[in-house]
Amino acid sequence: MKLNHLKTYLILVLIITTNTIKAQDNLFGGGFGGGTFSMNSTKELNQVISSGLPFKAELTTNFPPYFFYKAEVLHCFTKNFALGVNLSSTSTCSRLSYADYSGSYKLDNVQNGLFAGIKILNGEAPGEVTGFNLGLEGGVAFSKMKIDETMKAFDQTTSDNTKVSSMGFYVQPGVYYFIVPKSQFRFSANVSYYFGIEKGYHLPDKKDAVLTNPDTGKPVKPQWDGVRIGVTAYWVLRK
Repeated sequence: MKLNHLKTYLILVLIITTNTIKAQDNLFGGGFGGGTFSMNSTKELNQVISSGLPFKAELTTNFPPYFFYKAEVLHCFTKNFALGVNLSSTSTCSRLSYADYSGSYKLDNVQNGLFAGIKILNGEAPGEVTGFNLGLEGGVAFSKMKIDETMKAFDQTTSDNTKVSSMGFYVQPGVYYFIVPKSQFRFSANVSYYFGIEKGYHLPDKKDAVLTNPDTGKPVKPQWDGVRIGVTAYWVLRK
């Protein structure tokens, strides 16, 4: 995470937290869920790598859905509006592999994402009563990708690894359903869709050294776009 963007986000968190502590209802939550990921750009890169190999490698894993985890702070205003900040993370991977009597080949592509954003809710008095809310999240996405390639041929083993990173932006509209079982606790279930705005992966601290697809010349991007389904538990802090 770039230092200046982290400072900006932390300042925003402190401002919202300081203001909301003075208010009547503040929700501190933690949650998890699952998400699907597009990753079309990296899938195309895997196809290019596979077609260039002298053998036919099998794609055993292709960026499957995976868990995400998040923490957030919300201030519930009167009637039908809530505002807050959140932080979430997720990951996914792919694997190309091949093996026969003479040796083996393996290429792992692991991608991790960290997302810092602002969240807005509007609907049935968010956090106050049971009901539906429309929500919108938006913020900064920090992504890292590590490619590990290992080849064994008889008694010889060669390996190589590449690490790249990326920073982009995202918006995530969704629908949230709040449940109020007790005065100090809240639960919500949500369905949303993640839209990413990415420039592409580059070498650490070298934004000009962009990773590109050798066949198309296009930059390889972290494409976290997809459906998100999750649940969140909140603890209510009141003045």
